[in-house]
Amino acid sequence: MKNSKVTSVQSNGSWEGKYGVMYKFEIGFENGDVGEYSSKNQEQNKFVIGTNSEYEYTDGKFPKVKPVYIKPDSFNQSSPKQDVNVNNSIARAVAFKGAIDYDNQCTQEDVIKNAKYFYDNWLCDNNVVQKKVDKVADPNQYASAFDAKFKGSTPDDLPF
Repeated sequence: MKNSKVTSVQSNGSWEGKYGVMYKFEIGFENGDVGEYSSKNQEQNKFVIGTNSEYEYTDGKFPKVKPVYIKPDSFNQSSPKQDVNVNNSIARAVAFKGAIDYDNQCTQEDVIKNAKYFYDNWLCDNNVVQKKVDKVADPNQYASAFDAKFKGSTPDDLPF
């Protein structure tokens, strides 16, 4: 891998490859390297005059240059702050989806209020979440509300 300042970029025709039309460019570098670069894009932007570029250089009768793409390692390159932002975005999206599922007939303002409630009370504070799970797990808590709404609505007391 080499690194040098791009001093010239000149279009040098095109050719038909197995992936379609490829456009050729002659690229010159400050360190004296000159080579051909092929791109699928007629307005290639990998090599820009005046910028330092990392590239692979293949010498020979027809020298070639190829830009180096360093793929970011998503596990090692992310900072804790980025992880927190991503997690917060996911939590907000989950809260919003939950608010819509909870009451899809309410106003936009109510959806936002419900989403904030789910985010603040369920997604962001584990102590509160455990207390609410324990409360919901109590089978007697909702029995009276269920009976009040559905008891006697059908001959066999079933709600459907």
